[in-house]
Amino acid sequence: MRGLLTGLIVASGFAAFSQLPYSWTPGTDPGWTSSGPLQWRSGCSVVTTNCTGTYNNNMNTTYTSPSIDASCANASTVSVTFTAYGNAEYTYDFMFIYYSTDNGATWINPYGAGIGWTGNFGSSPGSTIPAIVIPTSNNIRFRFNFQSDNSFTYPGYKLTDFDVVCNVVLPVEIYSFTGKRTGSENQLNWITQSEKDNDYFDVEWSVNPEADIWSRIGTVQSQGNSSEKQTYGFVHTNPSGGKNYYRITQVDLDGTRRTYEELVVVDNTMKEIPVKEVVNLLGQPADENTPGIVIYVYEDGTKVKKYQ
Repeated sequence: MRGLLTGLIVASGFAAFSQLPYSWTPGTDPGWTSSGPLQWRSGCSVVTTNCTGTYNNNMNTTYTSPSIDASCANASTVSVTFTAYGNAEYTYDFMFIYYSTDNGATWINPYGAGIGWTGNFGSSPGSTIPAIVIPTSNNIRFRFNFQSDNSFTYPGYKLTDFDVVCNVVLPVEIYSFTGKRTGSENQLNWITQSEKDNDYFDVEWSVNPEADIWSRIGTVQSQGNSSEKQTYGFVHTNPSGGKNYYRITQVDLDGTRRTYEELVVVDNTMKEIPVKEVVNLLGQPADENTPGIVIYVYEDGTKVKKYQ
């Protein structure tokens, strides 16, 4: 991509906003200012010329945020996301994003010098840009910069939202949570990616999660602080004959509780069909310990090949 143009106008003298999360609705929230050959218009959130026409040639327009308090009590980084749609001349006209932690004295492109967006973003509601992760700061500003060359013009880009949030790392990261029926019982398993100050897990069960009715059916002790994967299991010995819903609540050493949103559903409605016999590919008797491909023949006549 081409190099950046020089001579950007730096806005200064803004008061700091409150702590994160910070959310800006382009064209409506106060505090952001524009430079270049255009100004903000009511309800207009483009970074080019207007809301309905095309941008001009040789543009160098910036939109700069006020100072934002992007400090976080339990995180060292923040995530920046925004949504945009529209079109610009591919590989010739660009939109860039920058941030500054020194009151606008220097501006940093999180993707690297000269790297920005070009081409078609599609129509409304547009595309959400994957999160940009940057260090926390109690005084940070953001800037969008649009640059066009001396030929061809397009509608340009319109921003529809802009958000900054703390990247808070949970004391326990759940890697996976699964469940299955085993006879008359339900087997639950979960794996943690990492653990810090974890005391134990509560296993909770419901047959009516929409009403938020949950019962604690067991407690599993933590294996302690770990930066490696740890595996846990729990058996529900008397599940309902219908659909059973499960969730995990993690409890810290200080008593702080966190309930994970992911639910596991085990359907106990269907009755298991007994296995009549197990044979190999030659029709000879086999069992669950026979290596290779075997055929499970069920009492209803169903045959299932399995590799074991």
